[in-house]
Amino acid sequence: MAESLLVLLLLLLPNLGLVSDSQGTYSLPELPHLVKKALDEFLTSRYLHALVDAFLFASTQQPWNPTDALVYLLRRNASLGIDRVKDILTDYQRSLIQDPQLLITDMASLSIVQFTTLLRLFFSGRTEQTVLMEVDFEVMRASLERSPGGNRSLFAVAREKCLSLLREGHCVDFMGALLSLSNGEFVQEDFVTDIPTNLSDDIFRNLTAVFKDLYDIFSVTTQRAIYKWIALGFQMTSKSISNPTTWMTAENLWFLGRYMVHLPVHHILRISLSEMRIFIHYDNATKQLDCVYDIRPDAGKAFLHRINGSGFDMANVSIAYRLGLLVCFYDNLLLLDANDARILLHQLMKCNQLRGSLTEVQKLKSQLLSIVIRNQTLNELLGSVSDAAVGLTPGQLESLSASAVRSSMAVLQQVSGWTRSQTTILVNKYMGSSKVLTFRNISELGSLISGVDANLFYSVSTEELAQAMEATLLLHMTQLSPTQQHIIISQMLRSEDVEMVARKLPCELFTQVPLATLLRAPSLWGISVGDKQLTCSQASFLYNFLSRTTPTATLISMGQLMKGITCHDIQRMSDAFLVQNFHDFEKNFHLLSPFQMTCLAWRYLEVPDSPVSLIPPILLSVLPLHYLSGMPESYCKDFQGALGRLDLSLVSPCAVKREAVIKKVLHCLNEGIRDEYAVDVLGTLLCHLPPTALRAHLSLAALPAALQYLRRCAHLTADQRAAIRGKLVQLYGHPVEWSTELLQDLGPLVTLMSREDILILGKKYPEEVLHLAVQSEKTHLPEDFLLAVFELVVGPRDTPSSESDCMFVSAPSADDIRKLSEANVYWSAMELRCISSETFTETVELLGSVKGFDLLQIRALKSLAEQTWGPVSTWKNYHVVSLGSIAVSLTEEDIKQMDLSSIDTLTALSQQSKWTVKQMSSLLYRFLECSNLTLGELRGSDLTGLSLFLCGVQPTQAHLINPEAYSNTAARIGSLLCPLPVLRQLKSTAEKVFGPVRTWNRSVLQEVGVVAAGMSTEEMKELSLDLMPYLQPQAVAAIPPEGFSQLSKEQLQSLGPGNALAVTSSQAAQLSDEQLQGLQAAREGLREGLSSQVHPTVFSSLQTGTVSAGIHLHLNSGWWIWALCTSLTGNWQN
Repeated sequence: MAESLLVLLLLLLPNLGLVSDSQGTYSLPELPHLVKKALDEFLTSRYLHALVDAFLFASTQQPWNPTDALVYLLRRNASLGIDRVKDILTDYQRSLIQDPQLLITDMASLSIVQFTTLLRLFFSGRTEQTVLMEVDFEVMRASLERSPGGNRSLFAVAREKCLSLLREGHCVDFMGALLSLSNGEFVQEDFVTDIPTNLSDDIFRNLTAVFKDLYDIFSVTTQRAIYKWIALGFQMTSKSISNPTTWMTAENLWFLGRYMVHLPVHHILRISLSEMRIFIHYDNATKQLDCVYDIRPDAGKAFLHRINGSGFDMANVSIAYRLGLLVCFYDNLLLLDANDARILLHQLMKCNQLRGSLTEVQKLKSQLLSIVIRNQTLNELLGSVSDAAVGLTPGQLESLSASAVRSSMAVLQQVSGWTRSQTTILVNKYMGSSKVLTFRNISELGSLISGVDANLFYSVSTEELAQAMEATLLLHMTQLSPTQQHIIISQMLRSEDVEMVARKLPCELFTQVPLATLLRAPSLWGISVGDKQLTCSQASFLYNFLSRTTPTATLISMGQLMKGITCHDIQRMSDAFLVQNFHDFEKNFHLLSPFQMTCLAWRYLEVPDSPVSLIPPILLSVLPLHYLSGMPESYCKDFQGALGRLDLSLVSPCAVKREAVIKKVLHCLNEGIRDEYAVDVLGTLLCHLPPTALRAHLSLAALPAALQYLRRCAHLTADQRAAIRGKLVQLYGHPVEWSTELLQDLGPLVTLMSREDILILGKKYPEEVLHLAVQSEKTHLPEDFLLAVFELVVGPRDTPSSESDCMFVSAPSADDIRKLSEANVYWSAMELRCISSETFTETVELLGSVKGFDLLQIRALKSLAEQTWGPVSTWKNYHVVSLGSIAVSLTEEDIKQMDLSSIDTLTALSQQSKWTVKQMSSLLYRFLECSNLTLGELRGSDLTGLSLFLCGVQPTQAHLINPEAYSNTAARIGSLLCPLPVLRQLKSTAEKVFGPVRTWNRSVLQEVGVVAAGMSTEEMKELSLDLMPYLQPQAVAAIPPEGFSQLSKEQLQSLGPGNALAVTSSQAAQLSDEQLQGLQAAREGLREGLSSQVHPTVFSSLQTGTVSAGIHLHLNSGWWIWALCTSLTGNWQN
């Protein structure tokens, strides 16, 4: 709006003389209060106050005389001109954007009216156009959000200004935006207790509505505090504080919304039956009860008990839908007939939304299913048992007729939770003998699509696949096997309009478009890649092509394309471009290799003026160590803040460099981690702090905020876990005092506690602890936690049973196995062998997913599989698929008896990684025998499904693999660590696709991956220096030591940091001192001219054979470089 900045409007007028009165004295004109106030604030350098007051006055639309205002301004300061005022305000806005702390400081001094006005402008995210300049509130807010602690500071200012004035209605309109800052992290229990309770009814209800809208982003402890605040508000309204339950009317229960789950059980049981009757008959009560995803079983059962007592007819299951998710705790089964059980099963489908353990729900479904099928067959009832069908065993599914499956498909396709073996059986029933798959079939199969024979996708036209990709396939793509995905994509890319098809590919699947396809399809070269995920080889090729026609600024803003940038590309960038576009680089650091990061750092050092003061601090971490050690303390905050947003192992892959970075961080923390603002600066760096630092530097005031980061740390050491455990006890007291809310908020951090502590918590809150074992099944869990979980479920025992007769062994039950998840590793081999056939059938896929079984346990389970299913020769595809890790116990003799004609079976088996070379060879050749195929007849999809089994090929036969099939799977094959003779043959196949090695560019080298290790010594020696960084680390490690020793010092220096770290001890042992210097230069990130760039202290340590980590080694042993970069030693960790 043109009048929104009144101070500036004045200055557009022509210069006027001052007005004097009849006595010749100059008088100040009368001005509207806000105009005068804004001018006075401007003149006293309170620019934010002036801007806000100007916007405030503009919103009043009050008439005023600009001439009077100008006279006032010039009378106070005649030196101000238009340009000067414009410069002052422009510079001020720039300062607010560059230094968000200045914005926070100035905001803190605003009045409440000014502050709420600024919040309105701030959260609108608009750019306000004034006469002389734009005031960009969106950029200001973005800058504040990027700044470590920025959102927290804004929240703190708002808390200080708003809470005490909520009674007067201030800030209520902005509470939603304020409370959701940083996803609700700042709304803690102490904040909620500080909110006034004696609010007017309108303000109370408006604020409660905000809390209800933001329910999911709050911690459980905060939710509980909000519930108490709402309840206290109701008590004050009802004037019955002495009786804390009289406020629980039907209307207030409805008003609580999802906060009703925090009602204590003893309060629920005291709700008036008449009020409960009114509540359950509200039209919107069902909608509310459908959303109580986090209700605890004891609270759910208490509500059901009270509803039942209110006269609600629990026996009438046709109205059970009114109970919402409370139906998941239904326990009145005695009088149910089959029809009632079917209705109830349909209602229980919604129970998958519950966030706690579903063990009891699964039991309820199983009981209801037993009632349903008591007097009828599964064929008759399949379509009416809803998602209880996922509880049917493979044997039960095999007994179904094809017609029953087809007639029930409308229900089955909507069910989630199918195992691979179940989908295989059902799809085989559905498809019958048909060898043609259509769009209609795909749509009808829905969630069962992963059970389709992969080769059937070859029968679908490209048009129908493209159509299905927008619906069923897109929805269930993550459930499809690599082979199925490969066929779907390769079929789609056969389309005449390949560009259109490529645009339809989901962004994460574009990585499966082979480089060979890109090279053959120029129409794909110009495709928009902004939203696509790219492999390094794709990015290298596309960046090189697009850079010919596309501005560099556009290229580096495309995210994934950044993977393809070269040192030469970076070197060509101007100084101004580097400075102006650093933010685009910074937000994509996680996509860059260590080599690319190093190139960027050296280029920033070349920017004129003082390099160490101009280079972004984060890049100092990838340069030689002396640059980091010389970093001034004024860089500390920026240095920590930038590193805190990244994974340190990606920035500094070398252990010694990471140690140096952490030491620098600790030096910067000379005052410790005092509060949550210091935590915001450190971010993910907290995961890398040594235990001593966690104990000594992490204050209790900072700990709650630090826990938000620490709970996401993936690779904590045992000592770090112990330090965190000690801090948790310091902050929250002994675990015996912990609440269920705290347990839920701590989440994975609970697994760090000692075995004794877990047992205490598990006995008090078994559901929460056991849920952690199942919820965290994809992450590594500490042994103490798993042992405690096993003891909670099975009971204490000193040693596993030594009995050899199952009559005297307490065999694991299906319930126990489901509860234990990864803790199943503590069953003895004998106990596993004694599992009943029925239990094994129910739980085989869960047992097969356990990662920690040893060979004895796996053999016991394999023996049990033979006992249950019969001889290996009779096993069907779905049997083998369900085995998971149990399959690695198959002997070569077993493999020779198996039917391995389906590539789907091999795809499932290839997901295991502990195969021996002999097993891999047996599986590969058994597949060829059963499928009547030769190596030359294998398609790309077969190679994808065989995966690591290709490493079992006889080296003399590897050349028989079809070059076209190889070209479609080159990147996948390039990830396989096959024996060297096989790699050499695969390299020859790669040459048939990409040409002789001497013609390979960086994108080809990245695509072939480990296969590059199959190059001859002469080919290695001829690799140009520019290509050395594009060897994959796995390929570097696979090069034979005798061949690696033939690389020149310059080639070794050109490897780049990541590749230099991949060098093995046996490779390094073959290098000369001169070559080792080249390797050290690569590790350090040095460029050409070793003597000019290696710091003197580095040479000193090289000559003495002593490294900073305290290892004493002789240079000529060749071990020092390997030990230096792969060992984490030294007292700093302890």
